[in-house]
Amino acid sequence: MAKRIEIVIVDDNLGLLESLELYFREKGYEVAIADNGEAGLALIQARKPAVAIVDLRLPGMSGLALLKALKVEGIDCRTVVITAYQEMETTVQAIKLGAFDYLHKPIDIDALDAVIDKALSDIPETESIKVVDEGFKENTIVGRSHELKEIFKLIGLLSEVKTTVLIVGESGTGKELVARAIHYYSSSAGEPFIALNCSAIVENLIESELFGHEQGSFTGASETKKGKLEIAGGGTLFLDEISEIPLHLQAKLLRFIQEREFERVGGNQKIKFNARIIAATNRDLAQMVERGEFREDLYFRLKVFEISIPPLRKRKDDIPLLVEYLIKKINRTTGKRIQRISKAAITRFMEHDWPGNIRELENVLTRAVVLSKDDCLQESCVVNLLRRPPVDNPASFQLKSLSEMEAQHIAHVLDCCHGNISRAARILGITRPTLRNKIKSLDISSGDS
Repeated sequence: MAKRIEIVIVDDNLGLLESLELYFREKGYEVAIADNGEAGLALIQARKPAVAIVDLRLPGMSGLALLKALKVEGIDCRTVVITAYQEMETTVQAIKLGAFDYLHKPIDIDALDAVIDKALSDIPETESIKVVDEGFKENTIVGRSHELKEIFKLIGLLSEVKTTVLIVGESGTGKELVARAIHYYSSSAGEPFIALNCSAIVENLIESELFGHEQGSFTGASETKKGKLEIAGGGTLFLDEISEIPLHLQAKLLRFIQEREFERVGGNQKIKFNARIIAATNRDLAQMVERGEFREDLYFRLKVFEISIPPLRKRKDDIPLLVEYLIKKINRTTGKRIQRISKAAITRFMEHDWPGNIRELENVLTRAVVLSKDDCLQESCVVNLLRRPPVDNPASFQLKSLSEMEAQHIAHVLDCCHGNISRAARILGITRPTLRNKIKSLDISSGDS
């Protein structure tokens, strides 16, 4: 290459600094290093490298302050931040200040290589982790899985642009938490976040809930009422279970999204709509469109940007973190003082499929915490609460021969029929003589009638 690509590395860990310098030089990059924030900023300002690798915890000027300075000066440099701390707020702030990506220490060199390759390509990426509302810890999204990190990236990206978002995922996966995160990390965080569950409102009241109504517009409308669209102001309108909106209202919803204005029920005054719309559903809207149950034009209006939240069974590595977080939450709400959870209990949680996702996990944990007799949550408090205890471990059940299983089943049917051979034969789909022969050959006790 005519001009080698340059990388600046800023870290106060001299061992790591020298190792990374040697590694990237051997790969053919020009490398400059600094062991503090001020020196690192000066290097980046002077050299304008393609990529900078910056530690967030630095003596003097912090990594965040360095990022802010680069953003203010408009220096075009892909910055990869690294940190030894699992601090969600700090990471989110780094992404908002323009960081391209982030990695945790100890550094996985293959992961770092992959990030550098992406940084040098034309594909922009951001990544952020999120706590929903400042100081409101109960709305924290917890996890370190790859699937969740991709969602963190999208949250950081979408918080910067006021576009319509469709969030899809099974019930209990945390769709509203993601919606709130986008809102509370955006510039409209001080504006209202208004949530409307479209499946929880009587059909003939949905229009009034959305658009509001004028006094006397229908029976029972004793006064003028603002709808959710109007109350949302310049904030966010979250339409949960959007698939439940009746077809006749979908046309009105589409029109106001297109025109960004609406009228109250029974009114004729145009009201401007300035909020962001985030919709969510646990159903396949594309299939609903094919069946004529959902308007295609509305579907594409809502799906300007889509976030798909994976079910808990597809990110089980997050379960230990979730359990720890939820127990802290449950301790506060129940007054219990659970300090530990046994490894056997964690194993039970990891083996379960969680059809109800995080909502089911929290419900099970709440009951287990209440049942717990001391400060350690034991397996015995958990096993009977799981909907489908794992049975796929060969050690957990007795292997039986086919004849033993047949005998057991015939005996069960006979017992249910109170020994009536004719009835049992009909249920089993065999003749009376055949059943009698099986009873004799398999040595099954039975009455006869």
